[in-house]
Amino acid sequence: MRVLVNALSVNNQSGRHVLMGHLNQLRGWTEGSHEYVILYHDSNRDIVVDKPGYRWIECPAKTAQWSPRAIWEFQNLNRIVEQTDSDLIFTPAGVSVPGIKAPQVVFCQNPWCLVPELHHEWKDKFKAWMQRRGYRRTMRDASLMVFNSQYMYDAYVKNAGSDARRAMVVYQAIAETTWDAAGRLRKSLLEKNHIVSVSAMAPHKGADVLVRAVRLVRNKVPDVTLTFAGGWPDTSHRTQIEGLVDELGLGDAVTFSGWISDDDLHRLYSRAHVFSLLSRCESFGIPAVEAQSFGTPAIGTDTCAIPEVGGAGGLYSPVDDVETAAANLVKVLTNHGLWEQLSRSAIENAQRFRWSECSRPLLKMFDSVRPDVLDKQGVG
Repeated sequence: MRVLVNALSVNNQSGRHVLMGHLNQLRGWTEGSHEYVILYHDSNRDIVVDKPGYRWIECPAKTAQWSPRAIWEFQNLNRIVEQTDSDLIFTPAGVSVPGIKAPQVVFCQNPWCLVPELHHEWKDKFKAWMQRRGYRRTMRDASLMVFNSQYMYDAYVKNAGSDARRAMVVYQAIAETTWDAAGRLRKSLLEKNHIVSVSAMAPHKGADVLVRAVRLVRNKVPDVTLTFAGGWPDTSHRTQIEGLVDELGLGDAVTFSGWISDDDLHRLYSRAHVFSLLSRCESFGIPAVEAQSFGTPAIGTDTCAIPEVGGAGGLYSPVDDVETAAANLVKVLTNHGLWEQLSRSAIENAQRFRWSECSRPLLKMFDSVRPDVLDKQGVG
């Protein structure tokens, strides 16, 4: 069987991690019987690897952008399916392409358009409205819907007002290199009262809430420190957070590391007393699970998929609730018995997220070309 993988929507590190994590597992399991033809563009050519079973087709640079990509896909995807003799299309874009003859398996992992609180400008509101329409159509048209969390499944069903024809929840996993480092380091580098936050720090990641919470924590834990690691897609947002840090007198306590190497990231997870990401929107939250694999408790919000993924290895507060988030941080930083309990639970929870287990349900997608074989998949 030949699968056309439409990777044109993969434009950030998280998307690369999820797509290639699943594809590498599928390629290994189906080598010799299945081929994967992968569409990419100049902005994500770093996903290209020379491995048996992969064939790569570079597409125009404009396909890195949402609107031009949608038009290009509508105009060209049927032709590419025919030219490559593909049996089905797999896309991680969360939305199908209308008018395509081949079965489409759609992987859904972006809740942005489904959270109205995140849409401030009219352009954002229009884009979100268009995406919600596309999500509803996809629920009707796709041969198989794959969601990266139960939260995402529920959000799509609520938006569509009905269930998908066929659907499954498929979690993403931690890289094997991270598992190796976690087994080697665990908490050997632990720095007391050190809070770590790792993500691509978009405004909805709640960095402002975490900084304000740390200011309250400092009243009870004077030597508390906070490290932000990861890029800032909007540099003006980083400037705003740096200004807030200065305004609250936290300049000596907060570090902005930016992007760091995998080795430095693993050491940071080991150094962390707690991990905290107070997102307003999150379809999964892989950095929290990575931190948990080192035995680091996670302090998050109770929205979207965060409690579903973090499980018993963390404490959760309402979105934008600075006081409760600060109280949770103080509890874990000052109560060693609670910290040990959460640390053990964090390690146990993280065990759920290995590629060899998480990707296995995707083997069922090959049956999507035979509707008589693929019964409706349960979700949860």
